[in-house]
Amino acid sequence: LLVGAPRAKAFSTQKANVSGGLFFCDITSTAPCERVMFDESVDLQVESKENQWMGVSVQSQGPGGKVVTCAHRYERRRFVNSAQESRDITGRCYMLSQDLTISDDMDGGEWNFCDGRLRGHEKFGSCQQGVAATFTKDYHYVVFGAPGTYNWKGIVRAEHRNSTLLDVGILEDGPYETGGETKRSADLVPVPANSYLGFSLDSGKGITSKNEMTFVSGAPRANHSGAVVLLKKYPPNERMLSPEFIFQGEGLASSFGYDVAVIDLNSDR
Repeated sequence: LLVGAPRAKAFSTQKANVSGGLFFCDITSTAPCERVMFDESVDLQVESKENQWMGVSVQSQGPGGKVVTCAHRYERRRFVNSAQESRDITGRCYMLSQDLTISDDMDGGEWNFCDGRLRGHEKFGSCQQGVAATFTKDYHYVVFGAPGTYNWKGIVRAEHRNSTLLDVGILEDGPYETGGETKRSADLVPVPANSYLGFSLDSGKGITSKNEMTFVSGAPRANHSGAVVLLKKYPPNERMLSPEFIFQGEGLASSFGYDVAVIDLNSDR
């Protein structure tokens, strides 16, 4: 059992008080859960891990697959100890192999797609990547929510990172995101400002068409009641996730879409 503990004490080498972390628990044993050793170092000239909330989301591909865990409050820093100092809450995610180590070029903490993009809360400076993260059930994509993007409209991003598929010659495709990977336009995100799209995530095939993947994301503050958006890869040449359907919440401040789960209730798949 993998457990995220976003308020766990920091490693001493992280130069922080609270950083969060990931634990693994053997359910066949009475031994205490153990902390997974990763993300121990820090460079205070370019980042801060104080209250980064590592472990805020945890997902596994299952036996033989990868694990992803995120810290949505991870900060990128610029011009430290100067009058121009700034901090961007971009968020960051780690990929680990089945043995919970960094074992290949897919693993590690370089899953931070907002880093290096245009800054400020109206763009990518408050991304908060990793509030939600998941794998598609066909193992083809890892999907991230970044609800702080574009003045908290939020975005969903799907990246193909499957070394097994690459090994057999199936080339990488994507990434895809709401607003477009190439255009990066807030006007193309299908919810208003302060919606928090990407706050919750799931996916599945056969939702709207038999063989097409649909990405499902909650936006719990959309229109003051919340919404759930069903997204598909269209148009592919622009690497965009476009809306197929939007379900609107019916109750004021009900936070409709705070979490979502895709399930076949009538066994028609």
